[in-house]
Amino acid sequence: MNSAPHFPPLRDWLQRLPTNLSAMQITLDTPLLESGLLDSMGLLELVSFLEERFSVALPLEEFIPENFQTPCTILGMLDRALANAEAT
Repeated sequence: MNSAPHFPPLRDWLQRLPTNLSAMQITLDTPLLESGLLDSMGLLELVSFLEERFSVALPLEEFIPENFQTPCTILGMLDRALANAEAT
């Protein structure tokens, strides 16, 4: 699956987070948890955004910190969920 078209909506969503106080420019490798950009409430809102925006249910087993480290890891998780949805 090609996650390139999914990055712009994710990047835009992340840039609007209230925790982005310095208006950090989001790249594929931006450390989201380490930088504090994504906190526990942000994680819940992000999951909701991804599920609504991409019409996919993210499996609970994907809810591990490693999948939320950077936009790239989030897109990998999203790609797996979309591929599984297409396969069923």
